[in-house]
Amino acid sequence: FTTLLYTIKFEELMARSVKLPNPRMITGIVGREVVKDPYFSLNKLYQTTLDELKTLPESYPYRIETERLTKERLGLLDKAKTIMEFEESVNARCIENVIHEAKSELLLIRKLPGWAPWEPLVGEAPEGQWKWPI
Repeated sequence: FTTLLYTIKFEELMARSVKLPNPRMITGIVGREVVKDPYFSLNKLYQTTLDELKTLPESYPYRIETERLTKERLGLLDKAKTIMEFEESVNARCIENVIHEAKSELLLIRKLPGWAPWEPLVGEAPEGQWKWPI
């Protein structure tokens, strides 16, 4: 039964058409593999990011700015006719870098509730703590 279910899911995945295929054979970046269906990967990452941001306080500036940027990039991704066009619109060298950044952002968002950086400091900051430049 598990094998049958896996086969059905695999066939569904393979039947899905690639909206914006990746024209590259290599990324030119050591250790960074070419993503075959970058539209699907990035769209899924951006949707997940927007869902995860809902776990943060609405007034938290990081949430506000990250929601804005993610929605903007999601709109650019939907409007793009090619991956190269999307890369150009976000000033990226290659889509794999954008995907890597989106994954990193999502990992950070998932850690923030444990850190609660929006809460007040537990004590007074040392003299000159917020002075810049030093």
